[in-house]
Amino acid sequence: MMKPLRRCVSVLLCALATCLMTAQAQAQPQSPAAAAADSPGVTDTEILLGQSCQLSGPLEGITREVRQGASLYFDHINAKGGVRGRKIRVLALDDGYDPKKAEANTRHFIDEAKVLALFQYAGTPPALAGMALAEQTGVPLIAAFTGSEDLRKPELRYTFNIKAGYATELHAMLKHQTTMGIKRVAVVYLNNPFGTGGLATVQASARQLGVQLVATAPLEVNGAKMLHAVNAVAEANPQAIIVISAGKPSVDFIAAYQGAGHHTTFYVLSVISNVQLNQGLGARARGVVVSQVVPSPWNASVPLSREFQRLARAQGIEEFTFSQMEGFLSAKFLVEALERAGPKPTRASLVQALEGMRVNLGGYPVELSPTQHSSGKFVDLLMLGKDGKFAR
Repeated sequence: MMKPLRRCVSVLLCALATCLMTAQAQAQPQSPAAAAADSPGVTDTEILLGQSCQLSGPLEGITREVRQGASLYFDHINAKGGVRGRKIRVLALDDGYDPKKAEANTRHFIDEAKVLALFQYAGTPPALAGMALAEQTGVPLIAAFTGSEDLRKPELRYTFNIKAGYATELHAMLKHQTTMGIKRVAVVYLNNPFGTGGLATVQASARQLGVQLVATAPLEVNGAKMLHAVNAVAEANPQAIIVISAGKPSVDFIAAYQGAGHHTTFYVLSVISNVQLNQGLGARARGVVVSQVVPSPWNASVPLSREFQRLARAQGIEEFTFSQMEGFLSAKFLVEALERAGPKPTRASLVQALEGMRVNLGGYPVELSPTQHSSGKFVDLLMLGKDGKFAR
């Protein structure tokens, strides 16, 4: 009888020892490597973000302005100690507006650099490439510099936007044209998903508002076939031309059209800056109408704009652009989300924080939810005056 009893006691003691060892192992603090695996992109001193954008090529100029605005705010926060003691670092890689390069960059961010999130991808094709991987892997993609409606589909789980999309901008343009008595409109568009998606939006809004589209012509990012686009549109003699493009290609088309001796009113999307228009067109920029989706950086009555001006001037920046302001606003939004994501943010806690964002960022409201990942209805139409400044 004693032997079975001793065996039973022995088994119980072994089991107890195993439990104690397991409990002790669980109580031990995680190694830095284990902690990093639980919270990619976050250390005791740093939060790492990934950004695929145009550091070269025809869209480099507009991207530079957006990044400059975001850096203003991140530098300001880092100088104060960062977010809960962690400084924000943005790892930016060039994609040259090539979606394949953007996909490779995104894989690097997720698989090798182990970033916490993807931030402000620039341009529709690169952003769509990044979005596909973000949705597959559960890495949040935040505040891309594009108004593509493909990034605003309700089924997207990890993609977040805080500004109006191109559909809202383009509809506002057409509505404005009807109030001005403009009924004959032409459209030029980049020959990629950005442009073709915008063209489809214009066609639908034009039917709704009774505007006649008298001509459409594609543009290439590298400027090829520019003369063909100019001639195709000029033959229709439109009262206005909507330019669905960004940065330098927009400026190049307007310059080519005017250079050929044609005159009309141009409407361009928010993905261009007053600096680019003034530098590229000079006095001929007068009368160009630009849609804007963030508050004016010159409007001192808006707290967000006052903050931007103060930080910009502290860095010696006196020439302001809406693109800078969009980068600044996006960075401010992300910092607010990081503050709400807990003492040590994870991708999951950041997504949860983003889905609970109902905040006024100095006069710019943002409202997101688990079923609504896109916020922003603000659109303003401004015209460049003879002094190179915007006016209503």
